Amino acid sequence: MIKTEYHLWGKFFSPNLLKNISGIKMRLCNEPGDIAKTGRYKGVPRPYGACYICTPDAVKKDKIEWMAEFIFKYKNEFEKAGATEISFWIYYYGKQGNMEFTVVELNKISATQIPLCIDYIYEDKDK
Repeated sequence: MIKTEYHLWGKFFSPNLLKNISGIKMRLCNEPGDIAKTGRYKGVPRPYGACYICTPDAVKKDKIEWMAEFIFKYKNEFEKAGATEISFWIYYYGKQGNMEFTVVELNKISATQIPLCIDYIYEDKDK
């Protein structure tokens, strides 16, 4: 199973400015100045805004291509909202850590001009 996300962060980044984008699915959003409930800023205002943009559940195939296209289409909007640190995350869940990208996927990822991060999460479905 593959999950894809787009991580946005910025000192003045406001995830609320992205809510007008059709089909956007966000998690772990915080505005600059929100009081943190966990982590190193627990109990004090966060000095940055951040969020994770996730692939919608309706996307069943080609999640990597879908996310790369979404990033390419809205990257300027993310930057206008104050995002200065941007990364494309691919999470691969399974028993075996082999992963392969198509030429189309590689071209679309490259077109985003942002860092690519990959995390393999071992899952033993037999247990």
